[in-house]
Amino acid sequence: MIKYVLIMKICSALSGNCLPEHNGGVHDSWYDCAAAGSLNTLNAMAELGREDVNNRKLFVTFKCDPVSDA
Repeated sequence: MIKYVLIMKICSALSGNCLPEHNGGVHDSWYDCAAAGSLNTLNAMAELGREDVNNRKLFVTFKCDPVSDA
């Protein structure tokens, strides 16, 4: 069975730099991974805060990569 690992990173459109990728956990389906990525993106933006996001032009990206069930 294929599972999917959620990979997230925070980037700045101002500087063009990104923080290292962060493992957001393994999920049983593409849907579960994509939904978790969407929710985690909103949570990360809230944690970063409006002022920091606006000043540094921050954004959060995510992807779901397949992994073999071990």
